[in-house]
Amino acid sequence: MAQRTIHYLLGEELIPLGIRDADRFRIGNLLPDAIEDLVFRAQTHYQIDTVKGGKSLRFSDFERFRRNFSPLVETDGLYLGYYMHLVEDACYRIFWQKVRLFERDMTREKVAILHNDYHLLNAYIVSRYHIRDELVWPEGFESEPVNRIYPFLLRDFLSEMRGDFTEHPEGKTVYMTEALLEEYLSDTRGVCRDALRRILTGGEPLDPMSLTW
Repeated sequence: MAQRTIHYLLGEELIPLGIRDADRFRIGNLLPDAIEDLVFRAQTHYQIDTVKGGKSLRFSDFERFRRNFSPLVETDGLYLGYYMHLVEDACYRIFWQKVRLFERDMTREKVAILHNDYHLLNAYIVSRYHIRDELVWPEGFESEPVNRIYPFLLRDFLSEMRGDFTEHPEGKTVYMTEALLEEYLSDTRGVCRDALRRILTGGEPLDPMSLTW
């Protein structure tokens, strides 16, 4: 999954395009990653394994999420943010394959190295794109319907993320470099804007099968 500051950055770029409640959108756009362990990722990201043309594929069924939480996706920034997170991560998985960042199945050791890359990239993202901590706790979150998916550990997640805006660790990235980050952003921005436009205008939603990996 993409690092949380990448999601935050993409969210900040989407907010001016018609998001009415930026505070709730920011939270929703981070929420699927507020989990205890990566074993829950497939659950919170609506990940599906399928076969098409004799080839095994995976995709994030963000359309099922939209249907399950309609009309909230269309009317509530938190649920729209969650939806966009799923689109962003699908693009990230496709990008992995494009640049062969990883083989299909990752080990915990390799995930740990990637997460260290994320820490190293935080200072670059904050400086390059001038993002700042504007996270606001959503009142009444514990009773939100979205918690039917998973008992999200949002308070701990946000507490940890606040450090992303100020950390400056030493070292060099191994998998995800600054150049690859910029390439991913270039590949993804148009897809996200299109997906958001479809929702905000009441158009035909983006087909999850258009973003398989």
